[in-house]
Amino acid sequence: MYEKGNQILNKLEKKLISEKNYDQLLYLYLEISYFYLTQYDYNSSQKTLDKVGKVLEKHNNNCIRGEYYEHLAVFYNAMGKEDLDEKYTLLSEKYLTQYAPKEKQVDLYYNLTLLYLKKEDWNNTLLNSLKFLKINEETGGDPDQPEIDLFIAESYYNLNQFDKAFAYLNRVKQSDVFIHHDDDFLLKSRYYLILGDLYEKQKKYKEAAINLKIANEYFKERLIYRVSKLNKSLNQKRELEVKNIQFQSVIKENQLKNENVKYKNYLLVLCLITIVSLLILLYFQYRNAKFKTSTNNLLNEKNNLLHKANAELEAALTVKKKLLDTISHELRTPIYTLNGLLHLMKEDQTNYEKNIEQLQSSVQNLYNLSGNIIEITVLDSFDNDYIPKKDIFSLKEMLSKLLALVKKNRDNNNSEILVFDDTIPEKLIFDEAKLYQVLFSLIDNAFKFSKNGKVIVEASKISETENKTEILFVIKDNGIGIASEIKDKIYDLFFQGSDKINYEYGGSGLGLTLVKKTLALFDKTITIDSEPNKGTRISFSLDFENYAEHHEVAEPLKTKEILDPSKVRILLAEDNKINQLITKKILTNKGYTCDVANNGLEACNMVSDNDYSLILMDIMMPIMDGFEASEYISKFKPDIPIVALTAISEDVNKELFVAAKIKKVLSKPVDVDELYKTIEYYCV
Repeated sequence: MYEKGNQILNKLEKKLISEKNYDQLLYLYLEISYFYLTQYDYNSSQKTLDKVGKVLEKHNNNCIRGEYYEHLAVFYNAMGKEDLDEKYTLLSEKYLTQYAPKEKQVDLYYNLTLLYLKKEDWNNTLLNSLKFLKINEETGGDPDQPEIDLFIAESYYNLNQFDKAFAYLNRVKQSDVFIHHDDDFLLKSRYYLILGDLYEKQKKYKEAAINLKIANEYFKERLIYRVSKLNKSLNQKRELEVKNIQFQSVIKENQLKNENVKYKNYLLVLCLITIVSLLILLYFQYRNAKFKTSTNNLLNEKNNLLHKANAELEAALTVKKKLLDTISHELRTPIYTLNGLLHLMKEDQTNYEKNIEQLQSSVQNLYNLSGNIIEITVLDSFDNDYIPKKDIFSLKEMLSKLLALVKKNRDNNNSEILVFDDTIPEKLIFDEAKLYQVLFSLIDNAFKFSKNGKVIVEASKISETENKTEILFVIKDNGIGIASEIKDKIYDLFFQGSDKINYEYGGSGLGLTLVKKTLALFDKTITIDSEPNKGTRISFSLDFENYAEHHEVAEPLKTKEILDPSKVRILLAEDNKINQLITKKILTNKGYTCDVANNGLEACNMVSDNDYSLILMDIMMPIMDGFEASEYISKFKPDIPIVALTAISEDVNKELFVAAKIKKVLSKPVDVDELYKTIEYYCV
């Protein structure tokens, strides 16, 4: 089908050239270029546009030239080249407004609207939006244009004409697209975002929060939809590539057949002439056979590679399905709990403290899940260049807190016992976060898979030298145990034994995978002894550095008293409106003064005009991200401490944080106590 389509297009192209019908030829090229663009085939799209440019050099048509510039603008927009997008959009305006009929100007004013919208030039955005509606009406276009109405509303909002903004938002809400197309996530998310901003401007914070929350939900839906669509597009592209390989193989086989026919004809002719000619022909036949064998071997090799690629693709799709199924279940369960508890708290506030605890537990489950997924990715990226952190901590205190936390979260009526060797030094040096991750996963599993039972955690010293102490950890339970036939699979990603275990006990299947990968960083392995319905014993050992006063290690932040918090002025750089409201409230409750910047560029401008005690910097922001903004600020105001408040991994992006002169990284969702301690440390 692909080959046949190309043949038809080539035939039509030759016909139009022979008839010297250059206008239709140009329109054909423009349509082909746009088709390639929708298939993300940017090279083919650009080559076809180059053909349009060459034809216009010899056979100019100002109307078509305007449409050509319009297509170039769309192409460079898809490539992310905003300067070229703007250049060719303005060129298309020059030609289309002068030479094209009104029917061909509708898309022009839409493109101009988008151009000035990105530049936040609200007067020109409003002007071109209104021109679009006027020409669309004059040319008999669809009167229902909620997207343009939304652009007009946003323009009036930014021009402080709130009544007109509300009027156009009402037109959007009454449109057929808004009412009947629930899958138009972009339209609805932008509608509720602008509506929320309008309410916030009018200091109607409750209405603002409600609409901003709805906008956030539609943003999430749109993200999921775009990921799904992108995966579908990638799969289609792979199928086309495979078909193209098969097509090229057929061409090579036909070429070989033609070569065989050619040489056979030579043989018949030369056989009638002389024996010498026959010998020469035999020689060529020998060369041909050798070439054919070599070609067949090459084809077989490529075929084997194709089968291998298909097998790897199927394995990747299987992992992807497991990931989607597992993460979908593990995300939706706590989200359902959050929504339900919020509804109950709204209706009945008598169980406020209990509901708050359950909300915190659900949020912690979501945080643990996202943390495990990120940690798996981080561990895979380390290879052999991992450098452990050196934290000073009390092992006994860590184990006691872990047991109390897990028992509180996993109410399975289990009793817990901590058996701690008192000869273990009070303070040790190790990567505290990695040790906590391993112990939490194993202890949490013990509590999760045991009911009305007993969980025993043991820590005993194996050996001790002047500098190091080797400690054996043992976690025992009398839960459901592990069947012998699946012991080799329990470390596989997303493996949970069976669907029954998954449904009854839940979980993501990441815990033991994470434990195994983490221990491997320290050249250690885990040992599991288990019997079904009798329990499980898990053990491993680690080498700790002994703590001494002369050790140069990273001490934890020591809190320092601030005499007057109201003198501390903090700049919060954050693009998410809800996060802005929450973080600002947390800071002002402590007595700090807080200003808010919506992106990195805005933060740079505010720092240049004001004096701040500290900057809380998000990383993933539009216009200018947190890394760029931090690096810029540190050059002209290096004395202001910058603390990253972000959801991206510090381990994976360590070099970027260092290059940007960021003092400390706090992960979202932030621990409020840790946030206060950090501010107090840097703002004395």
